[in-house]
Amino acid sequence: MKKVITTTMLLALLLSSCDKKISKEQLYTETTEQEKINTNSKKIADLPIQIDSITTQILIHPIILVDKEPKKYLDRSSYKANNNTIDYVNHYNDIITGNIVNLNFEGIDSNKLVTLSSQDIKINSITFLRDVYNSTTKELLLYSVLDTDTNNDKLIDAKDNSTLYISHINGSNFKRLSLAKNDILYRHKFTLDNQRLYFSTLQDINKDNTLDTKDKLHYGYIDLTSVSLVIHAYNPL
Repeated sequence: MKKVITTTMLLALLLSSCDKKISKEQLYTETTEQEKINTNSKKIADLPIQIDSITTQILIHPIILVDKEPKKYLDRSSYKANNNTIDYVNHYNDIITGNIVNLNFEGIDSNKLVTLSSQDIKINSITFLRDVYNSTTKELLLYSVLDTDTNNDKLIDAKDNSTLYISHINGSNFKRLSLAKNDILYRHKFTLDNQRLYFSTLQDINKDNTLDTKDKLHYGYIDLTSVSLVIHAYNPL
């Protein structure tokens, strides 16, 4: 019998998001569509993180957003100084959380920084796939990202549904789990026996906020043992 792997904390975060109603309009993130950063905001780098007990020696430098308006923040740990809220990143049990907008990766011996994304994105969490590593030695990161205005309020924030991205431990092959234009994540699941991440995405064709016969589901998987992490579409029906 195939063993189905569920990532505990990540599933709690993502499945609650997936169960929300789908919005009237799905938009990919572009600079002009992102939530405008307050003029008092700025980006800073938090202290580097290293994933324990793996082969590759990589330092992950989270880039976070600091703002004078605490109400704009997602839930996370913080402390106050001089009436400003200073954020920092939490790293616990292979899961990284915080007000993260990008990452820089650095090899221990290279002193060279490689940026994850060419533009800032809203990263809810980053999970090292420990079960995949234990089974295959492949070192992968799974990202929960807010990149679509799913509630049609002209902002991309914590009220929107999140989707998934994946990359290698050094940030390479960073890609969205997507199969069609304007689709969003609907469900996802790991299987250890064939080392695949299966997922489905949804296109709300009639823009009515509900999944019905007029809408379209797409099915895909990633072979987690492949170098390029190519997304393969398939039809289970």
